[in-house]
Amino acid sequence: MTDTTESMTSESQSSENLRQYLTDNGDGHQILSIPEGTYKGSIPQILYTFELDELRLPFLKLVSFPDVGTELGTLTKMKLFEAAGNYLHRLPLSFAKCTQLAYLNLEFNHFTAIPASIFELVNLEVLLLGDNEIEELPSEIGNLVNLRVLHLGGNCLTDIPDELAQCKKIHRLNLCGKLYPQAGLQTVPKGVCGQGELIDLDLSWQSIQKIPDGFGSLRKLESLNLKGNHLVCVSVFSQYCKKLETMNLTGALRHFSMVPEAIFMLEGLKNLNLTGNLFTEIPSEVCGLKKLKKLSIRRNKLLILPEELFSLEHLVYLELDENCLETIPDGISKLKNLTYLNLAQNQMSSIHEDICNCRSLQNLQLSFNKLDSIPEKICQLGNLRYLSLDNNKLTEIPLLMDRLEHLRETGGLYLYNNSLKKPPQAICNQGVIPLFLFLKEMRISAAKHRRKIILIGAVRAGKTSLRNALFGHSQLTAEHERTWVLERHLWEPESDLRVQILDFGGHHTYSAAHQMFLTPEALHLLVFDYTKYNRDNYDLLIGDWLDAIIHCAPGATIMAVGTHADLCSKEDINDKTDDIIRKMHHEENTKLTKLKQEIAKIQTFDQPEARESSGKIRDTKMERLQEKMTHMQKMLNTRSLMPQTVYAVSCADDLTGIEEFQEGLISRLKESEEKSLPNSWHKFISEIQNYPEKILPWDKALDIFTNMSNMNQSMISLGGSPELSLEMVLKYLHSTGEIVWFPDNNKLKNIVFHHPETLIEMLRTVFRHDFEEVVNFVEEHGSQADLSSARFDILKQDFIKKGLMAYELLKYTLIHFELSTDTLYTFISLMLKFDLCYEVQESSSNPSLVSSPCVLLFPWFFPEEVPESLKTKWPSRTPPNTFELRYCLKFPNKGPPNFFEKISVKLQNHVSDRINWKSGVLARKNLSQMLIQRTQDENGVLIAVSVRGADLPELWGLIMATRNNFISLLQEWPFICYKLNLLCTHCILQGYEDPYQFEGEVLQTTMPRATYWANWCRNYEDDLIPACFVYRLDPDYQDDISRHIQAATEFLKKSMDAVDGPLSLLSDTGLMFVASQVGFEWTQISFRLGLTQAQIEQIQMSHPMQAFHQITTALTTWRDARDVSDDEKISQLLTVLESEEIGKNELADLLRERYDL
Repeated sequence: MTDTTESMTSESQSSENLRQYLTDNGDGHQILSIPEGTYKGSIPQILYTFELDELRLPFLKLVSFPDVGTELGTLTKMKLFEAAGNYLHRLPLSFAKCTQLAYLNLEFNHFTAIPASIFELVNLEVLLLGDNEIEELPSEIGNLVNLRVLHLGGNCLTDIPDELAQCKKIHRLNLCGKLYPQAGLQTVPKGVCGQGELIDLDLSWQSIQKIPDGFGSLRKLESLNLKGNHLVCVSVFSQYCKKLETMNLTGALRHFSMVPEAIFMLEGLKNLNLTGNLFTEIPSEVCGLKKLKKLSIRRNKLLILPEELFSLEHLVYLELDENCLETIPDGISKLKNLTYLNLAQNQMSSIHEDICNCRSLQNLQLSFNKLDSIPEKICQLGNLRYLSLDNNKLTEIPLLMDRLEHLRETGGLYLYNNSLKKPPQAICNQGVIPLFLFLKEMRISAAKHRRKIILIGAVRAGKTSLRNALFGHSQLTAEHERTWVLERHLWEPESDLRVQILDFGGHHTYSAAHQMFLTPEALHLLVFDYTKYNRDNYDLLIGDWLDAIIHCAPGATIMAVGTHADLCSKEDINDKTDDIIRKMHHEENTKLTKLKQEIAKIQTFDQPEARESSGKIRDTKMERLQEKMTHMQKMLNTRSLMPQTVYAVSCADDLTGIEEFQEGLISRLKESEEKSLPNSWHKFISEIQNYPEKILPWDKALDIFTNMSNMNQSMISLGGSPELSLEMVLKYLHSTGEIVWFPDNNKLKNIVFHHPETLIEMLRTVFRHDFEEVVNFVEEHGSQADLSSARFDILKQDFIKKGLMAYELLKYTLIHFELSTDTLYTFISLMLKFDLCYEVQESSSNPSLVSSPCVLLFPWFFPEEVPESLKTKWPSRTPPNTFELRYCLKFPNKGPPNFFEKISVKLQNHVSDRINWKSGVLARKNLSQMLIQRTQDENGVLIAVSVRGADLPELWGLIMATRNNFISLLQEWPFICYKLNLLCTHCILQGYEDPYQFEGEVLQTTMPRATYWANWCRNYEDDLIPACFVYRLDPDYQDDISRHIQAATEFLKKSMDAVDGPLSLLSDTGLMFVASQVGFEWTQISFRLGLTQAQIEQIQMSHPMQAFHQITTALTTWRDARDVSDDEKISQLLTVLESEEIGKNELADLLRERYDL
C-alpha cells in the first residue's frame, strides 16, 4: 500500500513538473515544449495522456519511444512533432496513427533508415530528416503527396527513386551530401527534375557530373546549390529556369577552363558564386546577367577582368579575393550600387582612382597585395565602414583619411604590417581614433591653399543639394533640411586644400545676413535651377544675386552652376546657358561703359579751364566730384570677371556633371598663390578653437597669441607689435573663413567668433521664417530667461506680428548657446551694425514691453497689412494749418535688395512713435509726422517720403536726413537706375492731383540769396510760391530764416482761407499758440481735460526739459483722443481754462477773439 502511494505521489509530481511546460494558445490548441536538457534519456510517461497539438522534444538525449502501452500513437491530434538533436534510431509502428501530423522534425539523430510509419502520414507537409545516417530513400516516399518541404541533406544517399516525382507539391528540397566521405549521387535524379513546383534545391557535396536536359523543366526554381560537385556538362536547357535567382557553383566547375555559356543565359540570376574554381578570366558574356547583385569568384586564377563586368549596374556585392589580378580596368565606377568589394590576396601594386567613385562602398578589402600607395580620392568613399589595407607595402596614406567618419565609428581600418612613415606605423597601430587625430593635425599644417566658398542663389535653387554632392552624397534636399539663413561646412577635396563652405539660405528674410559673410577673397558659386529659368526671371534667379556679390565682394571670383540638369534636355540647357551668359556680359559691359563715361565726364569738369571759370579754386562741389571719381575708379579696377560658362549638374542619384564641376572648382580654388602658414599660426588656430566659450575676447586672443610656447619673438612682432601682429593673423583667418572678426567696428573688434558656426547658428535661430512653428515654450528654459508661459506667448506674438523682439525673448531663443549678458549684448550690437534691426525706446503704447531692458525691431518681420488707423492718422489731404513736403524715389525696374528694410532701420535715428508694416512707416518727430510708403507695379518700385507739421525747419531736417540715408545706401549700388524728384509743396497744399516735380538735385542746392517768392511751379507759372518750399531751410547756416518762415506762413494762411476757411483753434498751430500761453499749470489743465496721470508722466519722460513740447503734446493727445465734435472740444477747453482752479480767463477771452469763437 505504501509503495502504491509513493508511486502515485511520484507520478503526480512528474505530471505537475511536466505541466509547467504545457501552454494553451487560447483556442484549445495544446502545446508541450520541453526545454533542452530538462530530461535526459527519457521523459515522464504521463505526457502520452495529454491531448497535444504540438510536441517539442529537442536535444533531450532520447534513444527511443515505448512500443506498447502509453506511446506516441496515442497523440492522434498532434499536428507538429519535433525531436531533433536526440539519439533516436527508430520510431514505434503506432506512430502511423498520428495521421493529422503536418510537421515532423527528426534532424540530427541516428536514423540509418527512414521509419516505415512515416510513410503512412499522408498529411505530412514538412519532413526534416537531415544529418542522420540514412543511406536509402524508399519508393514509399511517393505516398507523401502533400509534402512541401523535404530535407534529407547530410545523409549518405546514393540514389533517389523516381517515385519522388509523385510528391508534386514540394517547393523546397535538400539532398546535399556529406563533406566526408563524399560519394553519393552521380547525376541529378529524374525524380528531382519532375518537381514542377520546386523553388529551392540543394544538391551540394554530391558527385554530380552533369546537369541534364530535363533540368530545364524546373520553371519555378529560384535557388540552386551545386557546391562541391564535379560537373563536366551543363545543359543549355537550364536556361529555361527563368526564375532562378541564386546559384552556388563553388568548386563545382574545376573541370571547366571557362565559365559554361549556359550560366550566362540565366537572365534572372541575382546571386552567383563561382568560388574555388580554376578560371583565369571572366567571359564578356557576363554582361548578360543584367539583374546580378552578388558575384563571388574567390580562389580562382583570374588575371584580368572584362570591362563588360562593370555594366552590371545592380551589382552590390563583388568578391574577387585570392586571385592573380594586378590591376582593375577603368569603368568600375559604373557600379553605383556596389557596397562590398573584396580584392584581397591579389598581385596589385596600385589602386585605380576609378574605385574611389564607387560612392556606395561600405566594405573594401585590399589586404595582402603589393600596394605602395593609395589614391587620395579614396576619402570620397563617405559610406565606407571597413577598409582593410594590412600586409601591403604602403609608406604613406592620404591625410584626408579621417574624413571617413564611419571608420571612426566601427574601428574598421586595418593598416598592420606595412612600412608606413607618414604617418608612422606606430601611430597607425594605435587604432583609428588616435590615427585620425594625428592626420587632422598634419593636414591643418600641410594645407597650402585656404579658401572660402559661398553658395548663393534663390530659394530652392539646389544650393544645399550641390553642397551635399561635393561631399559625395547624391541626395536631394528634403523640405525640412533646407538651409535657413546659412550653414558652414569644412570641405577638403585634397590634402593641401582647405575650404570653408558657406551655404546661404535663399529665402528673402535671410538675405539681410548675407553682407556679413560676402568677401572678395571668397569664391562665389551662383546657383540657379535650370527648370525654373526663363528669359523673364533672369534678374530674380541670377541678376540680383550677381549684383549682391559684386556690391559686397568687389573683385570676387564667380562661378555659375545650373542644377536639375537631369530634368532638362540638352538643347534646352544649351539655349538657357547661352541666354544667361549673353545677359551677364551685356549687363556688365553696359555698367562698365557707364562707369567709364561718368569718370570721363568728371575729368572734363576737372580741366584747367573749368577750374579757371570757377575762380581757380576748387569749391566743395568739385571736391565731391573728385571723391566720386576716386570711388568709381576703384570700382572699375576691382570688377569681378563674369563667368564664361555655366556648369550644368544634377544632384540626384547619378550626379550628372558633378565630377566635371568639381574638377573645375578645385582648379579655380588652386589658382591662388600657395601660402604655407608658419607652424606657430597653426598652433594658434588650434589654441583658439579649443577655447571653450562661445565668443573669444580680444584680450584673451592676445594672451594666447603672446604666451604660446612656440611663438617666437619675431613672429609676435611681425606687425610691429603683438597687437598689430595678432590683427594680421586674425584678418587672414577671417578671409579664409576659419573665424569671423570685424576689425572696422570699435565695439565688435573686441570679440572674435573663433567658431563661426556659433554666430551662424545664432543668426539662424533668430532669422527663420518658421519661427512660430519651431520656437515654443519650455518651462526650464523659461525660468532661465525669466519668462513665464503667458509672457512668452505675448512676446512671441509681438515678434511674429510686429517684428518686436524683447530682450527676454531673444535670450530665450538663444538659451542653448549659454551666452553671458555681455556676449548677448555684443550679438545685439552686431545685428545693429549690419542694419538687421534697430532698438526701440520705451513707449507706453506697448505695456507688455515696458519692463524689457532692450527691445529690437526687425523690419523683415513687419506685418503685411496696412494699419486701419492710417486713414485717420494720415488723411489723404493735408490737414489745415499744416505744411507738407514730399519727395519720391523711383526705380524703373527693381530696387536694391533689402533697401526698404534698411531704410526702415536707419529711419529710427530721426523719428519716434512709429507704426510699421511691410511696405510703410508712419512716424513722428516732436509734432511733425512722416510717412514712407513703398509701392510696386509694372513700371517699377516707388518710395514716397512725406512729412507734415507746422515746424518747417524740422520738416526739412527730416527730408534731408532720409534723403541722405537713401543716397548713402544707393552708393553701394552704383549701377542701379533711379530717379529722385521733389514734389511741389504749393501743388500739394492747393490739393492739385498731379503736383509738379522738381529734379532731385534741388535738394543738394543752397537757397538763392534774398529770394523769398518765385514762380517756379511749371504747372501754375502765374502762382508765386515760397522759396523754402523748393530749397531746404537750414537754421544753422541761414540768417534770414524768419523771412522764409513768414513767407511760408502767409502762403499757408491764404491757402487755408481760400480752401478751408479760417484757421481752427484745434489745428496744430492753434494748439501751439495755446501752449505758449499756458505755463506751468499745464499738468492740471491736462488732467482736467481727461488725460491720465500715466499719460502725463509718459509725455514728461518723452520730452524731458522741453516744457513747450510737453504742453503741445498733451494738447494734441487730448484733441486726438476725444471722439466728439470740434465745438464740444473747444467748449471743454474754454471751460477748463475759466474754472476756478485754473483761472485762465484772460487766455479764454483771447482765444475767443483770435479764432472768432
